[in-house]
Amino acid sequence: MTEVLALKEWGGRLRACSGPADAAHCLARAVAGLSGARVCSVGVFLLDQSGKALLLEGRHPCDAALLADPTAIPAWELDDPLAFSVHGGTPSRVDSELFAGLPPSLELLCPDMEGDIRSAAVEPLVAPGNAVLGGVVMVSRGRLPAVSDHVRIVLDYAAAILDGAVFKSRHHLLVNGLSQDCARLEREARDARLRPESSILGMSESMEAIRSMVVSISASDAPVLITGETGTGKEVVATAIHNASPRRHGPFVQINCAALPSNLLESELFGHRKGAFSGADADHPGLLRSANGGTVLLDEIGDMPLDVQSKLLRVLQEHTVRPVGEVRSHAVNIRVLAATNRDMAEAVERGEFRRDLYHRLALVHLKLPPLRERLEDLPVLARHHLAQLAVRYRRPGLCIAPEAWAALSSLPFLGNVREFFSMLEKAVIMTDKSATTLSARDLLEGESVRKYGSLKLNDLVKSYESSIILEVMKFYGNRTREAARALGVPIRTLNHKLSRIGGAQASMAGLPDDSQCRSPRGTHV
Repeated sequence: MTEVLALKEWGGRLRACSGPADAAHCLARAVAGLSGARVCSVGVFLLDQSGKALLLEGRHPCDAALLADPTAIPAWELDDPLAFSVHGGTPSRVDSELFAGLPPSLELLCPDMEGDIRSAAVEPLVAPGNAVLGGVVMVSRGRLPAVSDHVRIVLDYAAAILDGAVFKSRHHLLVNGLSQDCARLEREARDARLRPESSILGMSESMEAIRSMVVSISASDAPVLITGETGTGKEVVATAIHNASPRRHGPFVQINCAALPSNLLESELFGHRKGAFSGADADHPGLLRSANGGTVLLDEIGDMPLDVQSKLLRVLQEHTVRPVGEVRSHAVNIRVLAATNRDMAEAVERGEFRRDLYHRLALVHLKLPPLRERLEDLPVLARHHLAQLAVRYRRPGLCIAPEAWAALSSLPFLGNVREFFSMLEKAVIMTDKSATTLSARDLLEGESVRKYGSLKLNDLVKSYESSIILEVMKFYGNRTREAARALGVPIRTLNHKLSRIGGAQASMAGLPDDSQCRSPRGTHV
């Protein structure tokens, strides 16, 4: 029982050691203590980093002067019992009568005991994985009995501890560097998840540029005009600008300028006095004043009536708000963001939007690309939304089948990201609850499946090209010259492609091919 308690105590001391030298000294004391008075000296030798020499790292009794600058013992001199035992990984025992002089290891360990040494034993230190780290030399003035099981237990335990301590000590620069790199990467990943611009999804160059601009403009109070087709994420970008700005702790107020008639929009934005008009039963501060210290997003700014535009211009210039029915203005501290899916430059030319207000709002202009121009972002968007749907509908492990990506990449996505997200949610709702993989048939409705699911790559490319050409022609009012310039192709090439598209549509409909004189959708070539 006493020996068991001693083993437990030495095990605790070895675990508390801070490095190889500390562990080697502790092991030397443990072996001496468990061996009793029969052992007069114990030395712990460890292989150096090259594996070609043995160094005395621990000794009992301790001699600081002896350990300060130890002499290296060649690990390949097998006439030394220590080198022999370490090389073979087996214990060895020697009597001093067999040597004309002491072997290098005993001479180094016991320089003051020459002539008094009667026998010595060497036990190799074998770490897990059969890696030999060195050896323990036990010296006695008498005959050494067999090494006890308790000593071997301590040796095995100490070898495991020394294995980690030696690696950490010899490779501390590498280990510390890797630890610092891991900590830095974890910190950067955590910070990246917390950065407001990380809510803008996509790895394409266009979205990287949008994120970079959000970071650049967030520190200022300059108005920002965000344009793009419906469903491209204008509200997401506006929210990211607010959350990345110094105003992030203030309110973020959104109002849809197209949802209210002119008189109500003016009252909602600027507020009104009690009795200013029929139904004004109490004072109303207005959304602009309620956003004081924060940010206002004017969505669908292109649909704002002209009379309201003039009042908004005054707010931007003077930073004051005058409620309806009041003669006094109130100071406001707000940042104005505006969003629209309209071409504001054309609206200005048609007289539908004030030129001075447009240039004031478009001090910084962010134009969001449609999804069809950044199809490489589809997997990123899909992973993000499927993860949300998995939680909402308790469907873990949702993913899209590999063969479905070709069909998805061929869609025009006129509704952009919003359309794609709706498509994913509908597929999750309609598929079997046990299914985790969404196929092309799950994602696309009947006609779309027949159209895209059965086509080869070349047909898919042609189909996608046709959809882009038709959308550009529609955007430019069937003006082929402007469409060709926008697409970056000669007008002759565009006319040829339009003829091909018209012929294909005519043949599919069973109509005569009159594409030589008429392009699809009545486009005059």
